[in-house]
Amino acid sequence: MKTINILLTLICFLYKGQQQTNYYEKWYTTEDNMLPQNTIKSIVQDKYDFIWLSTENGIVRFDGKDFKIYDSDIPNVENRTMLIDGAAEDDWLFTFFQSGEIPSIISKRSFSIEPNNLKVKKFGTENLYKILKNNSESVKQQRFYYFITKNEYYILEGYNLYYHNSIKTQYIRKLKDYFYYNFFLSGNQLFYFKDPSSIEQICRTGQIKKYTTGITKASDYAIFVNNANQQTLIRNNNKIYLLEYVNNNIVLSVLYDDKKLKQIVISCLYYDRKNNMLLLGTKSNGLLMVRKNFITAVASPSLGNNIFYALAEYDKNHLITARGEVFNKNGYCKKLSFNEEIDPYGIITLRPHSEFLIKRENKIILYNNNKISTLLDFKVSSSSIYSISKGKNGKIWISFWEKGKYKFGYIIIQNQKIIQKEFYYTKYSVRNSFQINEDEILLATEKGLFLFNQKKRIIKTLIDKINFRSINSNGDKLIWVETYGKGLYLYKDGKVYFPPKYLSQSFLFAHCVLEDNYGYYWISSNNGLFQVKKKDLVDCFLGRKEKIYIHKYNKNDGLSTTEFNGGANTNGIKQGDYIIFPSMNGLIYINTKASKPILSNEIYYMDRFIINGKEIPINNRTINIDRKFGYMKVFIDYPDYGNLDNNYIEYRIDDNQWELLADNKTLNINSLSKGKHLISFRKLKNFSSAYIYKSLSLHVKPAFWETVLFKMSACAIFLLILYMLYKLRLRKIEKEKRILNQKIEEHTSELKKTITSLSITREELYAQLYRRKKFIASISHDIKSPIKFIKLSAGYLMENTNDTEQKKALNSIYESSDRIIDFIDSTIKYNKIFVYDNYKAKENVKLYNFIKQRISLFKNAAEFKALRIVNKIGKRKIIKTNPDVLSIIVHNILDNAIKYTDQNGSILIYDLKEDNQYKLVIEDTGIGMSPKEIKKLNEPISSEESNLGYRFIKELIPLIDCTIVIESTKNVGTKIFIIFNVN
Repeated sequence: MKTINILLTLICFLYKGQQQTNYYEKWYTTEDNMLPQNTIKSIVQDKYDFIWLSTENGIVRFDGKDFKIYDSDIPNVENRTMLIDGAAEDDWLFTFFQSGEIPSIISKRSFSIEPNNLKVKKFGTENLYKILKNNSESVKQQRFYYFITKNEYYILEGYNLYYHNSIKTQYIRKLKDYFYYNFFLSGNQLFYFKDPSSIEQICRTGQIKKYTTGITKASDYAIFVNNANQQTLIRNNNKIYLLEYVNNNIVLSVLYDDKKLKQIVISCLYYDRKNNMLLLGTKSNGLLMVRKNFITAVASPSLGNNIFYALAEYDKNHLITARGEVFNKNGYCKKLSFNEEIDPYGIITLRPHSEFLIKRENKIILYNNNKISTLLDFKVSSSSIYSISKGKNGKIWISFWEKGKYKFGYIIIQNQKIIQKEFYYTKYSVRNSFQINEDEILLATEKGLFLFNQKKRIIKTLIDKINFRSINSNGDKLIWVETYGKGLYLYKDGKVYFPPKYLSQSFLFAHCVLEDNYGYYWISSNNGLFQVKKKDLVDCFLGRKEKIYIHKYNKNDGLSTTEFNGGANTNGIKQGDYIIFPSMNGLIYINTKASKPILSNEIYYMDRFIINGKEIPINNRTINIDRKFGYMKVFIDYPDYGNLDNNYIEYRIDDNQWELLADNKTLNINSLSKGKHLISFRKLKNFSSAYIYKSLSLHVKPAFWETVLFKMSACAIFLLILYMLYKLRLRKIEKEKRILNQKIEEHTSELKKTITSLSITREELYAQLYRRKKFIASISHDIKSPIKFIKLSAGYLMENTNDTEQKKALNSIYESSDRIIDFIDSTIKYNKIFVYDNYKAKENVKLYNFIKQRISLFKNAAEFKALRIVNKIGKRKIIKTNPDVLSIIVHNILDNAIKYTDQNGSILIYDLKEDNQYKLVIEDTGIGMSPKEIKKLNEPISSEESNLGYRFIKELIPLIDCTIVIESTKNVGTKIFIIFNVN
């Protein structure tokens, strides 16, 4: 047993040694194309939060992403720079090239070389001495400046100290054997390093105050004075301290504590308090950025067990996982002996330290004072517990699947036993639940969000067809519901609020929303950790705000992974000022009290742009550019030393929609129309919904063809051309008018002659028409009368003879006479149609009776050849047409059908309706026709046309708006389609 304890102690010791470092570190060197040279001589932050570095190969400005390099453009001058000095708060910094001979100025976020600036040039020699730290007596008695502002500073000369402002120069006192490079400024006061453990304050009255640092000098002891920022840092014993004058006392704070400092040769230091960023300049290795994280990842000592899900409170300062591991903010503490089964998705604290309820695959287990007991055991393989959650009045809500059915209900535990339980059937599996009040429980399922009323036993659908996974609240009326891939939802006062479109992408796979003690929400998700102001998020869901600032954290902020875990009954907990989330690589502890997110600078600048490769400063807010400017780039300038994904800066041109600006903070414009244009930018304030707006006015000069003078000239020329064309046209019209009048007179004369001739012709036509009518009447009388007599005589003879052969012959004479009479009637009708124009009259025709009457005319002829004629037309079928024309058409078709159909054949008459066409079909079983014969029938009628009946048909068919189609097969039969348009 003793050996096991020793091994456990050793494992824990190794685990503590391997815990994740609490610093974020990043190197910038020439090797990664960041710096022009790896030797850093000084680091200063200007008034606008940009970092300036002096190197052996030029001046560099750093904005958190890019290093902008400024080189010397003077021939035969080395690019080597010196110490950056001056007063940053007064926007006045300077350094030198050529060992202090050529001054340069850093101001308004820019750098300029000013060889003729005599006011600054006089500081060149002392700038060189401050780098070299020369201790010779002649150097120590030189003049040295310590700037508070550009016009307020201390002067040390010949061991005498002076204070100067814009009004006067004041002598302070003599400081014999004081080294010029040990003086430093803090809080506008002048101090002196007497030795590592003591500091003197030289007051302007001449009084000297002494302070102790509490530092024992180690082998790596060094001081780094940055008077331009009034900042002093100390390196000692692998630590870096910030020395400050606060509340009339000297205060030292540890900024960095790491044994790796032994390996770094530091040349200069700077600490950016706002961004919690320590910058270490080295003599040959470039620039190191160090940041202490307020987020730490705590790991399990068990190998392969660093994935966590459900968490519960062990006590106020400790938490426990579903595996029984106990942690606090410092890491792993111990492990309780839960059973061997592994199910990390459910644990509930019943009593701190001693009693916990644990979910397993198909069991509910109670841990009580190192004892394990099973409260529920479904004892079947076809069962599974989905979730457990703590409700009101001691109720533990359980969702499970048993024997193919979903169930949901509660148990109440007392004295380690279930004293009450009740379960209900549900349609879907409940993945998480939250008890709102005594009766209502919110249910998150794979198929939607539901509200269960326990008293009424009614389930109400709030949202369907969405996979909801988790529900959590922070003790207020705001209940957050997380989904799988569909964003975050809010339930408040009986209403569900959908995620705004602006937020949906950020919180697609959110797991848990926890509120800290300072008015912020912390949200874990599959794609990172987010921080947002509580009021802003709620207002955004309630529709009060359009866009809000959401801060996203990444591995640079201390995260061991950006993938957090959900799907458990509790996906995060809050303990004091700490918020803890389970992840795929440890427990993530967030010290919300010490939280200091690295925020983008809210103030941004729009002070330069490039036109066709030439950089032009923006001195005012209206810029005139040529019409054909090629391309233009507008540069937005601001420092950001954190996650660049947290930049929310947009632009728009004129009244177009707002668009997100590219990561390079540059707006590219290729073309603009002439006239005035307004380019607007807006940047979302940190943890706010308000914007900071800036705008730039452009005036695009018109091209020469777009000027007013050109347009007026063009209009004048155009009007002149129109006038000339008008005059030419007028002359032509007058000429054509004369010619036209002459032709009109000639045509009028000819027209009179034509009218006279037409009048005579009309009279002759009337006379011919009259004679034609008389001729038709004469035919009707003179031809039909003898034939009728023949018909009557044949009929009489048939009745008075008994000879069968004679009767048959007389019957043929009788039928033929009848057909000749009918033919004469058809011919007369045909002529009357054209003579009297009565084919245009249409009436409703009962088609069945109409066909029946036509068939009756051929009854004897059909019987003579033993033919069967069948009428299959519907008895109620009515069509609107000219009956006289249709009668002639049908008569001729039937006549031909009987003529060309052999003995015992058949003729079938029926109708069809297809689409918008009505078809009358006459089908026989006659001799048929070949394709050549059909083609000949469809050719234009010639004078030699032998088929008179078909000639009638072809002329008459168009008169009743029909078409005719013939389908025939030789020795099989013929189908004739008379096609009517239904409309």
